[in-house]
This record gives sequence, C-alpha cells and structure tokens, in this order.
Amino acid sequence: MHMQAYSPLGSPGTFKSYSVLEHPVVVSTAEKLGKTPAQVALRWGIQAGHSVLPKSTHEERIRANFDVFDWSIPSDLFAGFSEIEQTRLIRGKFWTHPEGVFKSEEEIWDGEI
Repeated sequence: MHMQAYSPLGSPGTFKSYSVLEHPVVVSTAEKLGKTPAQVALRWGIQAGHSVLPKSTHEERIRANFDVFDWSIPSDLFAGFSEIEQTRLIRGKFWTHPEGVFKSEEEIWDGEI
C-alpha cells in the first residue's frame, strides 16, 4: 500500500492548532540543513517513501516546495523524526456506514484511535 500525504504541511487556522512547521525537530533539522521547515517536512515524507501533495497559492512557496529533490536528510537527523508525537486531525466518521467497508472509526484505524 502506498501512503499519500495530502496537505502534509498542515492547515494553519483549521482543526487543532498543531503546526508541523513549528515542531522543534523540524525547525532544528531545517536550521542544520539550511532549508525551510516546509522543505524539511516535505523531504521527510518523500524520503519515507510517501507521495506528498502540498498546497499553496504563493508562488515563492510553490517554488520552494519543489526544491526538495536534490538533497536528503542525513540518517541521524531523519531518526529524530520518530520523536514527533502522531496527531490525528480527522478521525474519519464520514467514511463509516453500517453497510460500507468501514462500519466504525475503529475499523479505519485498526483500533488505534
């Protein structure tokens, strides 16, 4: 199964007030590599084997989002990303139905809600 990160940089101002771009691991890695936190977050997803689909309406950010293919996060820094606590913004209630594939939210997440 291939994982896809839709809106991998978060949605500032929506859902919870959690910003991956402000997480100390992301910020520290960005500073060490001379990249933006957004570039580091996108590169992490790519390096982990996921498709990343960032969204922006700002030309400068769009250009920066493409500058993630000619470098990589060194393994020692990459390992630090496992320290980031997982956050689920959407539980998936809208995907459940008594006659559908998923009857409950627990089935979607294998009980890991």
